[in-house]
Amino acid sequence: MNLECHYTRPEKIKKYKKQAEFIDCPKRFTIVEATTKAGKTVGCLVWLLEEALHGKDGDVCWWVAPTFTIAKIAFRRMKRYIQPLGLYEENKSELVLTLINGVSIFFKGADNPDSLFGEDVIAAVLDESTRMKEDAWVAVFTTLSATEGRCKIIGNVKGTGNWAYRLARDTESGNKADWAYFKITAADAVKAGLMKQRVVDEAEKTLQRGVFLELYYGIPFENSSDKFCYSFDEKKHVKSCVWKSDEITYLSFDFNVNPVTCMIIQDYGNIIRVPEVIQLENSNIYRLCDAIKIKYPNAYFLVTGDASGKNKSTLNPDNMNNFDVIKSILGLSKGQMQYAASNPKLDENQILVNAVLEHHPVEIDPDKSQRLINDCKFVEMRADKTIKKGDRDDPNQQADALDCFRYFLNRYYRNFMKYITKNE
Repeated sequence: MNLECHYTRPEKIKKYKKQAEFIDCPKRFTIVEATTKAGKTVGCLVWLLEEALHGKDGDVCWWVAPTFTIAKIAFRRMKRYIQPLGLYEENKSELVLTLINGVSIFFKGADNPDSLFGEDVIAAVLDESTRMKEDAWVAVFTTLSATEGRCKIIGNVKGTGNWAYRLARDTESGNKADWAYFKITAADAVKAGLMKQRVVDEAEKTLQRGVFLELYYGIPFENSSDKFCYSFDEKKHVKSCVWKSDEITYLSFDFNVNPVTCMIIQDYGNIIRVPEVIQLENSNIYRLCDAIKIKYPNAYFLVTGDASGKNKSTLNPDNMNNFDVIKSILGLSKGQMQYAASNPKLDENQILVNAVLEHHPVEIDPDKSQRLINDCKFVEMRADKTIKKGDRDDPNQQADALDCFRYFLNRYYRNFMKYITKNE
């Protein structure tokens, strides 16, 4: 049966010159460094669909993202763009779209680079390349060899220590045959109508200068990495803190058994101070509260922390929840219990934490709050926007003190970014 399909490229793509240039580039390999939300993903979805439409029955195309979860985002977007729905069949569990011409588009995660070998691929996109292992790029390159398939590598600039940055510099210098380099900045996106200038202005006021220039203008930030607290600066934030009994004492809790953690925080004189982080190994909330009573007699407490503490626990007598235990042992009123109904979204909370570290005075005691200092220095974010803390035996993956700090800021500083945007 002969099938005829008429394809028209979206008008928005035709009008966006910078985007059309890298889509239509005839080189076999194209690398695009672009600001966030500047159209690189949409452009490459269009390109990959067009490559698939030119393929033959049995051909395979790949969209490769750092993780399977991120690949799902592109999978859903591609489905929205293909109209009518009868032009493809989908396999939701495997993230595969098979077009009526028999070409299959696979959406894959690069978590396990070994899974990217073996198939002959006619076209591929590597999305968020700076957050992807170099082994994944090697695997995709090898997979394209048999077909001499084409490839587009896209992503934000993220420091200078990754394979994608090195490859971009080599391509930009003209040292690689059959390669082309493109760069799209926030200024290009604003000019094309994809981004509002006020959004760029707000980001500039909110983010650390180096991070802003990297994300919105592709200028590498030498300190950039996967660090959660990329705005943390030991010289700026580590200072001796003296607890003052006549000021409010905030208690922010994290309820892991090993260790169970409480952060002592005071916030006065326009400075957030962290005089101590209390952690007890293989203990419980009862012993932690007893320790707080001894260390901070006659203090006026306000309590926040991990929202899971409001769930009843079989570890506590009478199946009480952890916040009820805290309220009872410390003799607090209902009004002093100020925990949030739910924990913050991690990616949004990372922006808040770094905005506060960048724009608001924060002092962390070097002796009694060393755990928070270590978390700010070493805790990392994964590509799927989760904190890397799978190994409880590794102190740099526990993140309990950082969690306490996050919970405090989410409860008392959640409108901070709106404030600095308005007043700067």
